[in-house]
Order: sequence, then C-alpha cells, then structure tokens
Amino acid sequence: MIAKKNSRRILALAAVVTMTAAACGSDSNDAADTVVDEPVATEAMEEPVATDAMEEPASTDAMAEDGPFGPACDAVPTEGEGSFAGMTDDPAATAASNNPLLSTLVTAVTEAGLVDTLNSDGPFTIFAPTNDAFAAIPEEDLAAVLADTELLTSILTLHVVPGQSLDAAGLGEAGSLETVNGESIEFGADGTTVNGVDVLCSNVPVANGTVHIIGEVLMPSGDAMEDEAMEEEPATTDAMEEEPATTDAMEEEGAALAPSGPLCEAVPADGEGSFAGMTDDPAGTAASNNPALSTLVAAVVEAGLVDTLNSDGPFTIFAPANPAFEALGEDAVAAVLADTELLTSILTLHVVAGEQLSSADLAELDSVTTVNGQDITLEVADDGTLSVNGQATVGCADVSTANATVHIIDAVLMPSA
Repeated sequence: MIAKKNSRRILALAAVVTMTAAACGSDSNDAADTVVDEPVATEAMEEPVATDAMEEPASTDAMAEDGPFGPACDAVPTEGEGSFAGMTDDPAATAASNNPLLSTLVTAVTEAGLVDTLNSDGPFTIFAPTNDAFAAIPEEDLAAVLADTELLTSILTLHVVPGQSLDAAGLGEAGSLETVNGESIEFGADGTTVNGVDVLCSNVPVANGTVHIIGEVLMPSGDAMEDEAMEEEPATTDAMEEEPATTDAMEEEGAALAPSGPLCEAVPADGEGSFAGMTDDPAGTAASNNPALSTLVAAVVEAGLVDTLNSDGPFTIFAPANPAFEALGEDAVAAVLADTELLTSILTLHVVAGEQLSSADLAELDSVTTVNGQDITLEVADDGTLSVNGQATVGCADVSTANATVHIIDAVLMPSA
C-alpha cells in the first residue's frame, strides 16, 4: 500500500482534487459545505503552484485545438450528456458521471469528497483512469485504498494539474507539470503518455478543463503501495502470459476466454449490458443491452433477424460498433436500411453458424464460412491484432452470450460483388 503523505498537505490538496470527483456532480451548496468542513482546502486553492499555473500563457488554451482522439474515444457515447458535445457543457465531475468508462473513478472521487472541487471554476487538466485501470489493481488493495480517505486523496490528486487546461500538444510541450498532490508528472513528446502510462482518449473537453482518459492508475512515488504493485506486477503478468495452458484447458471444457481489447471499454460495467449480464441472454437480446451496438441492433431489427440471432445457435458473431456504421456516412446507412435484401446480405456476412469460435480459435484459421455463404478471411498482425476480411479489426474479442461468442469490430464487412 502507498505510504501516507503529510496529512495536512494531502488534505490541503484534496480540495483541488475534488475536481476529479467531478464525475459525480453536486450543487453549489454542497461545495460550500465542503469548504467549511475542510478549511485546508482553501489553502490548497491559494498555493503558489496553482496561481503560477493560472498566470502561465499556456493556461489560456482552455480547450484543445484538436478534437478528442485515441482508441478509447469510441467508447464515449455519441449522443446525450455523456457525448463529447454534451460534456462540454458540464464541469469535470458532472461530465465524468455521465461517462460509462469512468464509473469507478467517480466512486473514488465521491469517497474522497472531491466532487465539489472538480466542479469548481478551474481550469484543470485531469488524467482520468478507466474502470479497467482500477480493475487491474488487486481487489483487496483497491478496497483498502477506498477505505483510507487520506491515501485515496493522495492518489487522486496526482491525476490533477490545477490552473491549466492543456491538450495533448500542450502536455508534450510542457514535458512535466506539478499536480495537486505536490508531485510532478511527466509527459511524452506528443502528450499521449503520462508517467509512462498511455492516454487512451486525449483532448476530452469539459466546461472547466480538459480530460485525458488513461489506461492505468498513477501511483505517487516512494509509496509502499506503488512498490508492492511494481513487485507483484511481473508475477501477475507472468501468470497472464502462462494462461494459454489454462485457457486451453478451459476451452476444452467449453469455457470462454475473458473479453479483451480497447473497444471493451464501451461495454457497461454493471447490469444486463455488462459482460456478466450478457452471458445470460442470447445474442440478439444481449446486443440490445449494449449501448456500443445500438446501430447494429437497429439494423438487425430492420432486417427481421432478431429471432434468428436469439435461436439456439451456436454462433460466432462479428459485431460492428456504432462508429463503424458512422464511418459509412448517414446517406449510405439510410440506403442500406431501406433495402432489406442488401441489409440481410451484409449482416449475415458477420455471422458464422454452428460454432462458437474464440479469438484463439480464429487466430489458427485462415478463413471461415458465414451465413451469407461467402468466406471471410482472418489474419493476425505482428502486434497480435486480429483483422477480418482485410476490412475490420477486432477491438473487443471473446464477448460471451448465451448462444454465441461475439467479437466487436471497428468496421462493417461488405460482401464481395
């Protein structure tokens, strides 16, 4: 566990970190109560570091010149308050609470009492760990951190830079910046890494700053928790690398591989649309509970294929995520939806009947025959990425439903002439 920092300093900085809690959203009266209960928070806001930052010319660049980019950006809702457009209207904590990728962070921010801070005027630059980033921390360690407000505050404040709203380019130019925690964090030349951790979605604008969604939880230096995590990580990694033997055994018994890939972050963490929830429903129903597949569901309904996908199966399904349809263009999608025969031809090209093939199975094959009647080709790149028909990449593999194994892809497959 991470060694506790100077109590007074952490609590002083905690107020600014509350920004991170923005994910949860609260009213101004609550904010006032927070300041009264934590007088040191005022000191934190008055610290030279924050003032100097606000005086820096770079801080005037409140919003990124370039829009959001990165593999996890596809997981952000395309409409509503949780979309990129919707989040620009809300302060950080409220915006985060509308983003399904950040529900664990929101819980942590709330537990630390930092929501009001993140909803304050700012500006802030915030590095927001995804749910998967928190899930990578051993369950017992995470529970211990959430139960220790001082320690939790120390960690969360390391993810917030006060007084500036910097895009990726600005981070790259800065090189390093001091956080509310008091420690500095370092950035890659292009601003897409922080302390060596990849930024999965850069330049997300909120009303009081810029958020960069990251793939790991940053840990303060010199803390026991970080040391333990660093020592235990290789063992965990080795275990995962040795998993193929275990995986083979599981597959022989009919069990499925765990879902993996950047598009998996678009899947809800809880409820019927979560990975656990989808295992109870057949493919058609499971897809309808997954917000990442809403356009596919509309297409399946239009083609009258819901009952087919909900039949006994088994099936292997390549499911295009919403951005895959958006890439076709609105007019093209409308034309296809209006032509049932063409739509059916396209959708059935995404389904293999009679088998539930895992990503490991597919990697061993050159091609498979689809319900459409045409074959689709499979190829594994040097980085392990699986491409389908040379048209799409599997972005979330091995999603289990009651009658199928689903692989979420980033493009719509098109039948050959």
